[in-house]
Parts: sequence; C-alpha cells; structure tokens
Amino acid sequence: MAVCQICGKKTAHGNRVAHSATTTKRVWRPNLQRVRAVMPDGSVKRIYVCAKCLKAGKVKKAVR
Repeated sequence: MAVCQICGKKTAHGNRVAHSATTTKRVWRPNLQRVRAVMPDGSVKRIYVCAKCLKAGKVKKAVR
C-alpha cells in the first residue's frame, strides 16, 4: 500500500546513527494521501498519491 501511484515513491529503510556511531534500523515513509483523481481516460478513481506529486500538480483531483 505504501507506494505513490504517480511517481512510485515507497518506504525506504536505513540506519539511525547516534553520536556514538551506534546504529539501529529505521524507516522513512512517504507522505501518502488517498485522493479521488481523474484518470487519463476520464474515469474517477481513488488512488494513493504522495504530497510532493499533489503539490507539483501531477494529479487532477475530481470535483464532487
């Protein structure tokens, strides 16, 4: 579920590095929003889109 349907951004994994250089696992999750979007064929569909794509105007939101 945690994937932007426009750009493909998904959860990233890495290490949290303390000042003493000890590491523990951590996760970066994309800021996904569930929006009603107009698809290229004109239909309306609910999709998950990251906030960066919404702000950039890559998605045309459907009017109720």
